[in-house]
Amino acid sequence: MYYWIFLILFIIAVMIPDLIRGPLYFLNEERIEEISIFLMGVTVFLILMKNEYKLSIQKKEKENDQKKIKQAVADLVESYSYIGEVNRKMDILMSIALGLSDKSALNKDREKDIYLSILSAANFLMKANCSFLRFIDSDTSKNLKEIRLEKKKNPVKNEELLAMKNGINLKECSGCLVISSPQKIHSIKSYLIISGYDEEEKSNSKNIEILKVFASQALFLYSYLSLEKENGRK
Repeated sequence: MYYWIFLILFIIAVMIPDLIRGPLYFLNEERIEEISIFLMGVTVFLILMKNEYKLSIQKKEKENDQKKIKQAVADLVESYSYIGEVNRKMDILMSIALGLSDKSALNKDREKDIYLSILSAANFLMKANCSFLRFIDSDTSKNLKEIRLEKKKNPVKNEELLAMKNGINLKECSGCLVISSPQKIHSIKSYLIISGYDEEEKSNSKNIEILKVFASQALFLYSYLSLEKENGRK
């Protein structure tokens, strides 16, 4: 549309000498022609400025739209990643829970495999280097059993674990994250000890709740098999 306006103004500017005949009021013919051409030029300049302003606004809007699209894509990728991670966590929980729900499959042969699957799941959740499971008799302070995912030394002492007050199921000891089972069974408590974990994952309350479930499931398995062993002796 601007091209037609410029064309019309150009034609008028060219025809000004023919359109203006004689003086007007106190202005002579030559002065009127100069003023007319000047006004034409100002008009063209203002139209160009307006068009430039619109183009700059459109450019900014386009840049903002591109930023919004990039952010939307990033949010979408993050959402899919989060959904995938949540689904993975749910799969882990379900696989361990289903394994424990079938009592006929709970035996000494499968015991270690279940413990190791719990430790592997803990490593996955916390993006950790190593995890340990320890079962302690709180009455005697005796270490009843410990399972390691890797052949690494557990730096946390029993005294540090037993110092955890009732109702406190999360603690940092000797550079490790300790999650205890919320309950005891026959004075026995289980402790899930994780080293080399991701601080960001630690701040995720859902991860901590899942780890408490793992510690409780490990305690249930240990107590159940211990009871089965005692009944078998009788």
